[in-house]
Amino acid sequence: MKTRFSDLKHSWYVPTVVFSYAVSSLGGVFVNKACLSGFDFGFPITLILLQLVFSVIALSFLRAVGLLEIPRRTLRDVGILSFPAVFFVANVSVGLYALRLVNIPMFSAFRRLTVINVMIMEYFVLQKKSSRAVVYCVLFMVVGSIVAALGDLTFDPIGYILVFINNILTAANLVAIKKASQLVRLDALPLFYYVSLVSLPIVCLLAYFSGDLQAAIEAFETRPQLRSTWFFVALCLSASSAFLINYTTNLCTQVTSALTTCITGQTKNILQTLIGIFSWGYQASVMNLLGLFMALVASCIFATVKYQESKRSKDEERKATEEDPNGKPVTPPTSDAEAREPENPTVNVAVSG
Repeated sequence: MKTRFSDLKHSWYVPTVVFSYAVSSLGGVFVNKACLSGFDFGFPITLILLQLVFSVIALSFLRAVGLLEIPRRTLRDVGILSFPAVFFVANVSVGLYALRLVNIPMFSAFRRLTVINVMIMEYFVLQKKSSRAVVYCVLFMVVGSIVAALGDLTFDPIGYILVFINNILTAANLVAIKKASQLVRLDALPLFYYVSLVSLPIVCLLAYFSGDLQAAIEAFETRPQLRSTWFFVALCLSASSAFLINYTTNLCTQVTSALTTCITGQTKNILQTLIGIFSWGYQASVMNLLGLFMALVASCIFATVKYQESKRSKDEERKATEEDPNGKPVTPPTSDAEAREPENPTVNVAVSG
């Protein structure tokens, strides 16, 4: 990603970027929950439509003013991205429906179990095998989530089923994105731009033929609550949430490191669970709180193990490239930009746990 922000050297810039990433990542779930449950705006497809429109316009603006480089791609490349776009739309749609029915702490705990499906699909699609330490962490997360579910006083079977379907779709979306990124060779934000662009007509058709958009318009006309300033603010934040999460995630990794982004993300998980306890529809129980704590600890350990494995892998690759086949040392890159490994492109959504 090409950005002029990297030229700024003010001492407040990096902390501001990290804080922006934390706030946008944390706030995404809450602003959507506020719209869906707090204001009873039960039209998830309309929310997705607004998020996609905002994302495409914002990224196009950044591209026009030179803050973001989005390479042109052929119709064949765009066609390749239609596959992950379908998973993207299905993933976000089901996620918003699930978020409306499940309280935020349980939603977050179950959403973190997406890693199970990702591990399985990466094994069969990308031939990638997870380490034993990662498997143990995931099993601990599963146990914690089960304990929390047994103590959930607001148990909603349909909501739980939707969350698990959401996890499967998220895993499929992530694997499809990784596979597509290998073929079209795009960084994360340009990839998000093209996926959003391809997804937009799909969501327009879905919103129209499902009646979701028409029902949302009628709700605006008949319910004074939806014409309040607070709902307008919540709706604007929801519309911008997907773009802000993707942009600040990539900016945070660019100006700091993957470790800083990882630590900030885990801090977000802790705060999301704690704040969610006091939000819409949550009723506490000892077993539920114990399970949530277990799942959260396992999630933090998992993130640590994955970062250490990633760092070890990159160190080994860098060490291997410092010597040529004849054993002679090769001059390493002289600049930090040259030395930095490209990040695996991902497309984050505003309902991710």
